[in-house]
This record gives sequence, structure tokens and C-alpha cells, in this order.
Amino acid sequence: MPFDFTRRMPLGFGLAILLGVAAAAPSRCQQQPDRPTAQAQPAANAIDRWNRMSPEDRERELAKLPPARARLIRERIWRYNHMQPAEQQALRQRYQTFSQLSPDEQQTVRERLRELRQLPAARRPIVHREVQQLRLLPDAQRQARINGDEFRSRFSPQEQQIIRDLTTYIPN
Repeated sequence: MPFDFTRRMPLGFGLAILLGVAAAAPSRCQQQPDRPTAQAQPAANAIDRWNRMSPEDRERELAKLPPARARLIRERIWRYNHMQPAEQQALRQRYQTFSQLSPDEQQTVRERLRELRQLPAARRPIVHREVQQLRLLPDAQRQARINGDEFRSRFSPQEQQIIRDLTTYIPN
């Protein structure tokens, strides 16, 4: 299926863009060996790192990747660059939150995002909407809703786990 550049991506799925691009971004050590380690600096947004490169440097780095991966990175950068500034800022905040998670927690988030993308097309927007709505609630209300009978009756056990983990690890 060809990529549709005109279709807006739901904000909640934006973290997947950053995570995908981050995996292919040149490592910090390769880019700036004389700077302090990543632990001493706030984690930079991977797409922002790609965007800071000159077009020639970006293409040189993308040429090192398999063609399908390079195409995907270009598409994700394009999507990000066409988001509204408020959407970009929210995405940066989620990425910052994600980068502060432990490696195990990051892996859990990646797995839940993968599971979310694999849900039947009819269920994906319903689960996504619930994640977005729960993110707007204070912790106590979020937990009460997740522990409620209505929540358990509306969502399968797998969907419940996706929602629970995404709102726990990336709450805002």
C-alpha cells in the first residue's frame, strides 16, 4: 500500500514515528565524540537530529540504510515536519518521557505500540481514543476508570494491557 503524505497521523501514534526514526539515527558517539555522554544531556528528538543535518549529510546517512528503511525514515520525517507546532511539542515531550524509561519499560512500550498497530482496523481507533482520553485524566481517575467494569467489558484483555501500559509509561 503506497504511503499517503496527505493523511494526518493521530497524535498518539507520533511516538512510533520518533521511535522508528531514532532506531536509524546516527549514534551520538558517531556524530559528536567530543561532547558529554547522552546521560549527561537531555535526549534529543531523533527527527530533530535528522533535520539539523544538511541535506547532503542526511542523504549520505540514509544511503547507508536498506532502501525500504531509508524510505520509511524519509516518510516519518516528512510527517513530523508537517505536524502543527503544538503536535510536534507534545510528541517531543512524549519522546522525552520515553527516553527516561528503563530499557525494559521502553521495550514494553515498543511491544504495546506494535500490538496496537496489529489490532483489527475497526478496533485501533477505539483503543487509541481510550489511550488519549485516559492521558487527560489525573492518575487517580485514570486508575479508577481502568479498574472499572465498563472498561473491562469494552476492551479485550490484550487491549486492556495495551491501554494500561501506554498510559502508565507514557501518561501525557
